[in-house]
Amino acid sequence: MNVTRAIAAGAGRQTAADVFMDGLITGMLGALAVAAWFLVFDTVRGHPLFTPALLGTVLLRGGPVGAQAVTIAPLEIAAYTAFHFVAFMVVGVVLSVLMTLFDRFPIMFFVLVVLFAFLEVGFAVLSVVLHLEAPARLPGWSVMVANLLASAAMGGYQVSRHPGALGRVESLWAHTE
Repeated sequence: MNVTRAIAAGAGRQTAADVFMDGLITGMLGALAVAAWFLVFDTVRGHPLFTPALLGTVLLRGGPVGAQAVTIAPLEIAAYTAFHFVAFMVVGVVLSVLMTLFDRFPIMFFVLVVLFAFLEVGFAVLSVVLHLEAPARLPGWSVMVANLLASAAMGGYQVSRHPGALGRVESLWAHTE
């Protein structure tokens, strides 16, 4: 059974377009949660928009930014913001497809857990590789908070779109005799 047929069988009235749109919304919610967190975080530290400028510098100039000066420039901020939203929308679509498959196959819960762990560890490793975790630059705990906020926003939306999801997770551990 291919993914399209499994989605159609498991989602009832949901079409592939519905799943895709749910994914885009899911991704946008995650991206907005991260953007809002870093706007507040940077503003409290006295440097509004520093994080998107820092990451935009990495995106446009490449390499570690440990030795590079970071200026708050519209091009870097816009480039990173666009990249950030597109990346989150891709993850949102993948999550939406997996949640739709989860409706039909509860064992997909474990795939969702592995995806969450992979993304969390992946972002931590990426920030270390790019030398972003210098306390004056981008503290590791702030990235973890952003990722948890995004996960909560994305997961909360998907659970609202799949109301029986929590019951299916419980059924994975139910003992049937």
